[in-house]
Amino acid sequence: MVYVIPLVCFVIPLILGVVAMRQGMVWVIPLVTVMLAVLMAWAIWMGRQNQGWDAIGYSIFAALMAAPAILGVLIGGGIGWWQRRRGAARGEG
Repeated sequence: MVYVIPLVCFVIPLILGVVAMRQGMVWVIPLVTVMLAVLMAWAIWMGRQNQGWDAIGYSIFAALMAAPAILGVLIGGGIGWWQRRRGAARGEG
């Protein structure tokens, strides 16, 4: 599970980023990135407020769920931007 959860949290935003950029919804990428960054900052802050297993849980959430999701949406946005730009250069649309 420790490998599956970060992979899923990476792949879903990656697909979201590619589709959003190819459809021309550029505003989705920064919005999702900021929302995930706020969620990650909240998890880190909550982890610092607690002790023991609760703090570890918040840290795991930040490191294994929020961080891969941020990376996925940014990479997906980059791939979608590149595909859209390449398609425009070919005259596809």
